[in-house]
Amino acid sequence: MVPSKLNADQVAQFHQQGFLGPFEAMSVESMNSLRGAVTELLQTKPNPYPEEGWHASLIPRHHNRFLDSALAYRLSTLPEMVSRMTSIVGEDLLLWRAHFFDKGPGAKEIPWHQDYNYWPLEPPVIISAWLAIDRVTRENACMQFIPGSHRKLLPHIKATPDMAFLEMADPAHVDTSLAIDIELEPGQFILFNERLLHHSEVNTSNLQRCGLSIRLIPPIVRVLKYDSQNHVLPIVSGQDRMGFNQTNVIPPQDD
Repeated sequence: MVPSKLNADQVAQFHQQGFLGPFEAMSVESMNSLRGAVTELLQTKPNPYPEEGWHASLIPRHHNRFLDSALAYRLSTLPEMVSRMTSIVGEDLLLWRAHFFDKGPGAKEIPWHQDYNYWPLEPPVIISAWLAIDRVTRENACMQFIPGSHRKLLPHIKATPDMAFLEMADPAHVDTSLAIDIELEPGQFILFNERLLHHSEVNTSNLQRCGLSIRLIPPIVRVLKYDSQNHVLPIVSGQDRMGFNQTNVIPPQDD
């Protein structure tokens, strides 16, 4: 079966809003059948285990596991996601980062932010997908977006100690009355760009809320700082015509 592409109206909507979806990457039943394997993966350390080069807010066992796990690679490159992403930024795409946000009961608030602020990329052009591993609702701290907020770059300041990140968008520039909740079923995903304001509350429920954020870049983007010594970027669609980055076309074979 040929993976779905976006039509012209959907691409225009993405450009207007800064996000699009949700879409289904796999069935609820299929994702639920993988939940135990994801839990097991997140209890292990990457191989090789990076000792430095990590952003303070990232937990290594949750980050870039596509480098050593066939399961994480599969979830990061699901055809129904990648095909729609190529509709927006072209057929040539590299997998730069993927991070499991396993937000359990009591987990901290993620502040309002625009992703471009944190990323060592030039130019900072990224297409992101957020894939639901669990059911994600307002009750267990789903993401919130501010539609259209990608058309203005906002200043970021030092975050308060109760936040999960070290920096956040300056609250004086964020109109939270415009926020919408992004609720997803397991196996669904949402697409958004590097400048869209987004956020999630403290998880005040007793429910787990795991999702995988996937970041793809076109080959015109250069990675200025890699996350670890073994950080390479799989070519997940098309080819790398530029040669700016450390790339690899061979996915991990075993978990």
